[in-house]
Amino acid sequence: MPEVSGINVLVFPCGSEIGLEIHAALRHAKDVRLHGVSSVDDHGGFVYAHHRRIDAEARSPDFIEALNALIAEWGIDIVLPAHDDAIPVLATAVAEGRLHARAAVPDAETAAVCRDKRLTYARLRHLGCVPAEVDADTGAYPIFAKPAIGQGSQGAERVDDAARHAQLRACGVDYVFSEYLPGQEYTVDCLSDADGRLLHSAARQRGRIKGGISVRTEAAAPDPRFAEIAGAIAAELRLKGAWFFQLRRDRHGTPKLLEVAPRIAGSMALARMQGINHALLGTLAHLGSAFSVLPQQWPLVLDRALTNRYRPRLDYRQVYLDLDDTLIAGGKVNPWLMALLYQWRANGIPVTLLTRHAGDPCQTLAAHHVACSLFAAIIHVTDGSPKSAAMDPAVPALFIDDSYRERRDVHAAFGWPVLDVDAVEQLLDQRA
Repeated sequence: MPEVSGINVLVFPCGSEIGLEIHAALRHAKDVRLHGVSSVDDHGGFVYAHHRRIDAEARSPDFIEALNALIAEWGIDIVLPAHDDAIPVLATAVAEGRLHARAAVPDAETAAVCRDKRLTYARLRHLGCVPAEVDADTGAYPIFAKPAIGQGSQGAERVDDAARHAQLRACGVDYVFSEYLPGQEYTVDCLSDADGRLLHSAARQRGRIKGGISVRTEAAAPDPRFAEIAGAIAAELRLKGAWFFQLRRDRHGTPKLLEVAPRIAGSMALARMQGINHALLGTLAHLGSAFSVLPQQWPLVLDRALTNRYRPRLDYRQVYLDLDDTLIAGGKVNPWLMALLYQWRANGIPVTLLTRHAGDPCQTLAAHHVACSLFAAIIHVTDGSPKSAAMDPAVPALFIDDSYRERRDVHAAFGWPVLDVDAVEQLLDQRA
């Protein structure tokens, strides 16, 4: 795979689950500079170091104008969509020459086909993998209803009788009604080159769904039909880069198509753990670069849940850190604090190890492969005096210690923020 050199990437909307996976996939990529944009106050600001909120949504008249302003300001090379609504808008803007950067989207016609399931089914029906549509009243219930324009399983439902069928047909939402598919559901992650040639596809089970998003997934049992459908869709739509489609088995066990999406999927993280970075390789494809894929596989389950990010507004210019049961507890070094030691060092914040350790602190640190040079000073309190007596009150500080008595004393003496070990995760800056 060629090296990526100096690419400025803009992700919109960066706080979506897709945007968060793009961030995780590209944050360590050499010479890729990530920029996140959102139209709402979302999680993107806690994740993207270069972040901006704009007032325009994807379907707003001034959306492309707002993006172009940031493209000029940040020197953006390519825009990566992180929501289905943004894809046809960007594709149309590219076709009309209104977007001042490349975008990881298909041509405008294909983008429109993928956004509307009615158009998707019409375009791909000849491939033999599209479920049978039900346009009129039928006595053969249940059937399946899904908005023609939507994402995930949002708005989808099983329809068990003619009364509910009639309600949905009259509700004002454009539904696609099709045969009911009672079997296992799958996502097939795909990667194509700059010419739309399929290089790799891999199916995974959608084990647990929450809010229309697959939050537990693992590799599906081999089925040659998955690869056949992937190849057929690829040949028909000629999608570049990363894309995926979803299948569900009918009552006979035959996989039938649910939708096709020309973008990153949030759970493509499963493939990334086994060496296939869809966001990075997909970006290369849209930039016209050649690359190869190295498939690997071992038993692996991805399970996703809410996670916490923090934005602390703490005023401190030095840190006092305890050793026993803080930096080292239960004979193990605390990895959060080790990461913070390097973060503080990079940011020029001196750290003083302030300890009542029974032995030689440096020997204990060395035994745990922690360099004493990470600390600006090591103060060994052996006379029973309060730790606050060893501190410089002239420089605002942060104090971290597992002892409530020690924390209470320092806070009473100086009013500084004092933290137990359970609270240090708020200090780690994971933005990129």
